[in-house]
Amino acid sequence: MTEAPTENLGWPGGWKYTVGAILLWAIFLSSLVAIQLGRQQGWPALALWVLALVPATTVAVQFVIAYRLIAGQDEFVRALTTKRMIIAAGLAITIATAWSVAELVGLPHLPAWIIYPLFWGLLGVVTPLVRRSIP
Repeated sequence: MTEAPTENLGWPGGWKYTVGAILLWAIFLSSLVAIQLGRQQGWPALALWVLALVPATTVAVQFVIAYRLIAGQDEFVRALTTKRMIIAAGLAITIATAWSVAELVGLPHLPAWIIYPLFWGLLGVVTPLVRRSIP
């Protein structure tokens, strides 16, 4: 049985994806900063609530774009990318769960939105380590 090639696995798939991801991250982070500034400066509650929806919207859009990118790949790259994403998601959820329970015994509280960058950071760590689509 021949193993599928692992070189040039091109994910993310090009400049359009990269520029889109950078813009979504900029919007995500800017909205967090804007919410903090708005709270400090006494912005109306409605404006703060609308701003609070922006990070979740960017997360949803990012995952739709990632799904479309994955769906357009051949079956080997789809399987490999899915495996990497499942591992990264599992690690992020495990870390978030462990941290939140450890908060009960003294660790400082972290906001839940930190799970999103944690997931993508872990995907970056996992990607070069997972080179095969089979277990």
